[in-house]
Amino acid sequence: MVLEVNKKQRIQSVLRGEKPDRVPVSWYTHFPDQRDNTVADQVAWAKKTDMDMLCVETDGYMQFDCGKTDLSNPGVLAALRPHRAHDIYIEGQVDRAKRIAEGLQDGAAVTYMIFTPYSTIKHSTGSETLVMDLLREHPEAVRHAMEVIEEDNFLLMERLSREAGLDGIFLSLQNCEIDRYTAEEYRGLLAPWDDRLIMKAAELFPFTLLHLCAWRGVPNRLEEWRRHRCEVINWACHIETDMGLKAGRDFFHPEAVLMGGFDNRACGILHWGNKKQIKEYTYRLLDGAGTQRLILGPDCSVQSATPPEHLRWVAEACEEYAKR
Repeated sequence: MVLEVNKKQRIQSVLRGEKPDRVPVSWYTHFPDQRDNTVADQVAWAKKTDMDMLCVETDGYMQFDCGKTDLSNPGVLAALRPHRAHDIYIEGQVDRAKRIAEGLQDGAAVTYMIFTPYSTIKHSTGSETLVMDLLREHPEAVRHAMEVIEEDNFLLMERLSREAGLDGIFLSLQNCEIDRYTAEEYRGLLAPWDDRLIMKAAELFPFTLLHLCAWRGVPNRLEEWRRHRCEVINWACHIETDMGLKAGRDFFHPEAVLMGGFDNRACGILHWGNKKQIKEYTYRLLDGAGTQRLILGPDCSVQSATPPEHLRWVAEACEEYAKR
């Protein structure tokens, strides 16, 4: 039986393994302009694209203390202290998530992105390699900073779960690229932090969307993340070797909802394609991956210059495919 549902119900039906009226779509992008804490722009973009689920990016909060603290200094890392519940670093993110969810309460579902502690230090230093050097040369200082950031993450997630009206949470895992650490190093240095973040999310939110990030264009050791049983898995189909949507169906756990299919980069059809090309590509994705336990979306953050109508054409193609 095909269910006729609204956007949030469509996401919920997919999570339950039911066949929705059509395959849903979900997108996320960066909003560097901080006007209105990005709320108005994110709500408008979600409506223009006709998406079923918005994943809210954390522009302005990706760096610890909004980028005001120099985390490249080991002494600063060793002396780091967590934020209080109503510091702007926490309060601003709760405000953003809550007002976006309110703005879309009759429309798309909403999740909010959380990064791992190591990624927050990386974003704060602005260097992919400096954080690796710091961890090797000053392990105690880095571990202390990660403990502080973890405490912040848990506090933020607790407030988001109580106050923001989110439909789920969006966790970004990074730092498992094949050129960064060995599998053994990753398991010892970073995996425990990822595991605790995922466990906390499972306690607090209806579902967890796990984003296996490959934004540098370097493949990850996906086998290190395969064990996670999160409800939704999003990965870079166009970067990970031989891991498109169809292959992901066999690779990840069988109850997982798979999310992805579109190259987010300027070289991808989502960015440069015309209406006919994007719709035909969408049909091919659905032919290959099926229409259950699937959300179409990007490998990573959509290019800010990608026209919103390109994303809307994907939703239209899903509607048309369901009527065939």
